[in-house]
Amino acid sequence: MQGAIVLVFGLFLFSIQDIIIKFFSDQYSVLQIVFIRGLVSMAVIALVIRLFWPGVAFISRRPLTSTARGLFGFSSYLAYYLAVAAMPLAEVVAIVFTMPLFVTAMSALVLGEKVGIRRWSAVFVGFLGVVIILSPTGEFNTLAVTLAFAASITYAIQTTITRFLSSHDWPLTLAFNSILVFTCASGALSLLLLGGVINVTSEHASLAFFSREWVMPEIPHLALMIFLGVNGAAGFYCLSRAYCSSEASAIAPFEYSYIIWAIVFGYLFWNEVPGMTTIIGVLILVSSSLYIWYRERQLQRQQHQLQQTELVGQSG
Repeated sequence: MQGAIVLVFGLFLFSIQDIIIKFFSDQYSVLQIVFIRGLVSMAVIALVIRLFWPGVAFISRRPLTSTARGLFGFSSYLAYYLAVAAMPLAEVVAIVFTMPLFVTAMSALVLGEKVGIRRWSAVFVGFLGVVIILSPTGEFNTLAVTLAFAASITYAIQTTITRFLSSHDWPLTLAFNSILVFTCASGALSLLLLGGVINVTSEHASLAFFSREWVMPEIPHLALMIFLGVNGAAGFYCLSRAYCSSEASAIAPFEYSYIIWAIVFGYLFWNEVPGMTTIIGVLILVSSSLYIWYRERQLQRQQHQLQQTELVGQSG
């Protein structure tokens, strides 16, 4: 429960970020926001480590793996916020939470794990729920939807790597390294855009949010960006701590609390009222993902019981 509570709180912090970043999406570059947020977050975590946990290392014991985790995380968050600039918040979040479906499909197709007909059926039903979420309005924003799915896939990979690194690094170390990669990657992309190496000319909301030139923020906006840094430091730490202290399969269902915040905040700040078909699609998606989680937990218990039986037989 401790891991679940920390996870839910961390997701709530990130949902507050969604409000601010979506508000900035037609004024600033997403890369500028991520860069400023990263500088503040690194300063906050470095201060916390020095004051309270001086024995915690800043650099991961697995630097290459940690860097890969940071890059997948950066790709996920970048794609997510670019999608948010062009789509209702609740729809983007719902697509991102197809993550368990992708994890199940990839475990079978890439890793060769055995996935039964019931879990494959749940994957199919889950994607059917996504189709229901997207299709009723008739406004299918291809680029934004693609970005949301890309965010889901890269988020799934990042979560898997986090669990692997949990046995090697402290949560604060994981958080600091992720933010370091976020900051360096956003700065590098900005330089490539400035130098003309990357040339993006489009009025699409997502692409404009990506390619917009950096400008000096107004004082209130700069204060909000600094707040994003403090908020991001706390949020990254909560997510790292949650997946380091608990089994991913045990706390993963609690990530769906994020959908609730997306619906509530989308309505309060942008008057985005989800239609009945959207709600039905979300319920189908969540139900299918929860069934996959339940089935995997059931199979883990059966495997554990079988191992215990074999050990008893060998000792006898």
